[in-house]
Amino acid sequence: MKRTSTLMIVLLMTVAGLIGADVGDRVGDLSLTDAEGKVHSLSGYSGKVVVLAFWSFKCPVALAYDERMRDLNGKYSGRDVVFLAVSSNVNETAVEIRRNAANLKLPYPVLMDAEGELAARLGATFSPSVFILDRGGVVRYQGAVDNNKRPGERGRVPHVENALDSILSGQTIEVQETPPFGCALRRTGR
Repeated sequence: MKRTSTLMIVLLMTVAGLIGADVGDRVGDLSLTDAEGKVHSLSGYSGKVVVLAFWSFKCPVALAYDERMRDLNGKYSGRDVVFLAVSSNVNETAVEIRRNAANLKLPYPVLMDAEGELAARLGATFSPSVFILDRGGVVRYQGAVDNNKRPGERGRVPHVENALDSILSGQTIEVQETPPFGCALRRTGR
């Protein structure tokens, strides 16, 4: 009876989006519209490494990472790596996101995930948090951008950069998962 109860809880958490993809899971296709109204499909990025960065203009921790993410986008530009910010907060409108992304000069699109479908599929719970998909759409890294909440802190470990370098060189990623930190996502019905 205890085992059945445990299995039911795990099943319910999975259905509710509280347990998402693990490293090694294929994400599958999903289409989301960006803040400019353009539709982006994960299958449209087949053959490219995709960095999905959950972002919020209302989260000071996420905002502290904007410059670092801009730098990473520039570093991997032209190397078949695509950066996509994802807004999964029900309390942020497309107009607000578009205005803030422009003011912050984000060099990549911000996908609208107000219903939380992508966040639930991946198991994203914080902004910022990053999921890196390999060229076949398989999760290869998930977690924090690095271990520093503020730029310039000592002892920085560049998790996302290390993962991207490993993927691009065909090597195994040494650290495939780290705990994300920041602001909790505000998702509908979750």
